[in-house]
Amino acid sequence: MAGFVRELERRGGPALRLEQRAAGGVGCVVWDAALVLAKFLETGACPLARRDVLELGAGTGAVGIMAATLGANVTVTDLEELQELLMVNIENNRHLVTGSVRAKVLKWGEDVTEFQPPPDYILMADCIYYEESLEPLLKTLKDLTGPDTCVLCCYEQRTMGKNPEIERKYFELLQMDFELEKIPLDKHDEEYRSEDIHIVNIHRKQTNFPS
Repeated sequence: MAGFVRELERRGGPALRLEQRAAGGVGCVVWDAALVLAKFLETGACPLARRDVLELGAGTGAVGIMAATLGANVTVTDLEELQELLMVNIENNRHLVTGSVRAKVLKWGEDVTEFQPPPDYILMADCIYYEESLEPLLKTLKDLTGPDTCVLCCYEQRTMGKNPEIERKYFELLQMDFELEKIPLDKHDEEYRSEDIHIVNIHRKQTNFPS
């Protein structure tokens, strides 16, 4: 299967080299939202050194690997069929990692015991596009988050077809258990930003934890 490399510049040294796949599903290329979130992490707005980080729907692993170059201990997760691509990208960039990074299978909605205790950060880029996946994704988010977990969700606002409806439903369901705060555009990376790509900072509502 043909691969092609996407370079992602870093402020502090050589670029990440990310293999993509010309064939295969949506997880096989580096989406714009992943670039925006990866570059946002570099701004230093969220301290990542020695923090535990989990990426959901990692695809190529761009965001999680960037976090690992910033000192985080990262687990990038996606479906079984994306593990080989994740492994390739981890190996290609291992010399840039100052924390740690590993790839694991995590299917939304299924048991997350092996990913406990809750991480400090959960990263998600462009994970909202299938209506069928909303409920499993929300279950996984609830199962993985502790009272101090910060979820960074970056998504491209799409106006085609069912996308606006799916997005509206996702945030409606999310707000039942989580507090949401949009990160203003001027806090995004100066170059890697766009009016239609949003980053939302998500925390569990404190009332949902036994005192």
